[in-house]
Amino acid sequence: MPTNYRDVLDQFSALVQDHEAVVGAAVIGSRAQGRADRPGQAADLDLALFAAQPEELLSENGWLAPVGRIWASAVDRTLPGLPVKRLLLDDAAEVDLLIVAPDAADQSPPGVRAVLADIARRGFKPVKSGGPVPDGLAELAAEAKASARPRPSQDQFSDLAAQFWINAVRTARRLGRGEVWSAKRIVDGPMKDALVELQAWVVRARKGGDTDTFWKGRHLEEWAGDRFRRDLGASCGGYSAEAVRRDLTETMDQFRLLAIEAASRWSLDYAEGLDRRATVWVRTWD
Repeated sequence: MPTNYRDVLDQFSALVQDHEAVVGAAVIGSRAQGRADRPGQAADLDLALFAAQPEELLSENGWLAPVGRIWASAVDRTLPGLPVKRLLLDDAAEVDLLIVAPDAADQSPPGVRAVLADIARRGFKPVKSGGPVPDGLAELAAEAKASARPRPSQDQFSDLAAQFWINAVRTARRLGRGEVWSAKRIVDGPMKDALVELQAWVVRARKGGDTDTFWKGRHLEEWAGDRFRRDLGASCGGYSAEAVRRDLTETMDQFRLLAIEAASRWSLDYAEGLDRRATVWVRTWD
C-alpha cells in the first residue's frame, strides 16, 4: 500500500511545534513544489529544520518517538555543512531532515548559502515559523532567482574532462586485470555523472541559464531530452568484460560529442589532445 504522507507530515508538524530546540521548520523538495501530487509520483518527505543544537538532533532518535517506529536512520554528510538525517519509518515512509543551525546561511561557507538558496528557490512551505522561516528562506529564494545560474568556468570544464579521461584509462586498466565489477562501477558511476553534468550545461546553453537542471541527475527524465536518455541507456549494459568495454567506448563517444557542443556554446577550450591520446590508448589496450 502507498504511504500516506499527509499523515506523516501531520505527525512531523506536531512534533516540531512542540520541540523547543527547533526554532523553525519548512517542507522542501518535491512536496513543496507540487510534484508529489502528480499521478504516479511517490515522493518522500523533505523537511528543513533550524535548530539551536543541530548535532543533538542528528545523533539521537529519542526525540522522534512521537512519529512512530523507525526502521532505519542514518546521517548523510555528502554536502559539507548541510547534514541530512535520513529516516525509514513504518509503511516504508521515507523522510529526509536537513537539520542546521538558524544562522547556517550566514555563518557557513558561501557554498552552503548557495545550496540553501537553491533549495528555497525551488519552493518551501513553512510548518513552524521562527528563525529563518519564512523570512530568511524567502530572502534566499529571491537572491537565487535574481542571479542567473553561473556559466561553467574554463577550470570547471577542464577538470571535468581531465577526470573523465583519467577514469577512462583507469577503467581499461582494470578490465585488463580482470576487475570487471570495479571497472563497471567507474563507467556507470563517475563517468556517467560527467555525462549528466555536461548535458545540464548544454541544456542551459540551449534554453537559457535559468533552466532548472536540478542536481546530479534529479528529474533527468524531464529536462535532459529524449536523445540523451536514449544514448545513456545504450551505454548501460550487462555485467561482463565485453559489455563493460562496449559501455566504456560508448560513454567516451557520448562525452566527446557533448564536450564539443558545450565548449562551442559556452566559448570554452576542450582538451582534444587529451581526448585523442586517451582514446587511442583505451582502444588499443589489451
